[in-house]
Amino acid sequence: MFDLAVVFSILIGSIFIGVPVAFALCFTAVTSMLIFLGPVHLIQVVSVVISQGTSYNQLIAPSFILMAELLSQGRVAFDIYYVLSKRMQKLKGGLAVAAIAACTVFAALCGSSPATAASIGRTSVKEMTELKYDQRFSVGAVAAGGTLGLLIPPSIQFIMYGIVTETSIVRLFAAGILPGLLLSFMLMVFVIARANMNPSLVGISQTPKSPESVKHDGADQETFMQDMIKIVPPLLLIVGILGSLYSGLATPTEVAAVGAMGALFIVVAMRRLNKSLFFNILRDTTRSSCMIIFTIMSGMLLSYTVSSLGLAAKFSNLILSMVTNKWLIVTSCYVIWLILGCLLDPLSMIVLTMPFMYPLLTACGFDPIWIGVVSTLCVNIGMLTPPVGLNLFVLSSVCKIPMKDVIIGTFPYVFVLIACLIILTIFPGISLFIPNMLF
Repeated sequence: MFDLAVVFSILIGSIFIGVPVAFALCFTAVTSMLIFLGPVHLIQVVSVVISQGTSYNQLIAPSFILMAELLSQGRVAFDIYYVLSKRMQKLKGGLAVAAIAACTVFAALCGSSPATAASIGRTSVKEMTELKYDQRFSVGAVAAGGTLGLLIPPSIQFIMYGIVTETSIVRLFAAGILPGLLLSFMLMVFVIARANMNPSLVGISQTPKSPESVKHDGADQETFMQDMIKIVPPLLLIVGILGSLYSGLATPTEVAAVGAMGALFIVVAMRRLNKSLFFNILRDTTRSSCMIIFTIMSGMLLSYTVSSLGLAAKFSNLILSMVTNKWLIVTSCYVIWLILGCLLDPLSMIVLTMPFMYPLLTACGFDPIWIGVVSTLCVNIGMLTPPVGLNLFVLSSVCKIPMKDVIIGTFPYVFVLIACLIILTIFPGISLFIPNMLF
């Protein structure tokens, strides 16, 4: 157990002193190799970098990120929110419900929680504030809705989990559909219930009227057909992506590439792409993609070290010798993920914990697909909790709202996500129904 304690100490110590997680993973792996395996194993550093850097699967995340950046910076998210807000404005709290619905749709085009929250929040929070919605209520709804970006396919989180654990990404995408829709429904019901119990939260008007955030290309005179012209192309892109995946017509990598090209076509057809915007999109895509790929490389290197030393088996045996009830074990994993979610970004958290927790949970008999769903939902909860809840920082920056107000406004929605986690734990078939039906 000495080697297990040393590896944990190096890893936790590196993160504690402020080393970025990707570098901490790599440093821990290399140091542990030198201490326990010998310098000859350092050849694996080169092997992992080459295999992961040239892997066909590594094109999935950058392609989906490019698609998300094109649609986000091309203001497609604005179109989705605008059309839905007009259709839902008669509901009590209709604009907040529309924001969550827009997050649900855009999540199927984005795959990122902060990007979903930022894209929808940039327009919706300002609109709701101008219509006298409570600011905390508004930003909380968008922050919670943004978490759908990690759960509804194509989720970057599922891609990362699938690569690290060698689990089918297509099955993971299928598994995220019903939980994502369930969470979206629960959030909408929660918003409507709060709005009806406390009407002061939703202001005095339900009709969008902001000339800056809602009027666009003569939006107030647009017909139903013109609204459909705005929202149908992204919906068709969603259908094309998911249909190609689940019908077996294309691999995830091919679908991601087609999705990026489809997003480019939509933005160009809407005449919203210029040279400056295009270079911004490429820059942001490159930055995010490099971070993800380097984190994957470091995680795979640590996985090799953990496997070579037999640490995963030692960790599993240690836990199983102390706790025999599998539900206590999975609850402990939830607690660890929730705590780490307050401190780490989602991708780092999965890469950091899966080499140890995945073998433990599979040894307890839990389905790898279900593990991917519930771990992602735990990550989602972390997106809403300080001090590192990314959705909180993103919305505070984008909407120019004090962090204190964002945290207070978001806090009630954390319990909705926890309730959804409990439901998925009690009824794992919700996550496994579509994958088992299709594959």
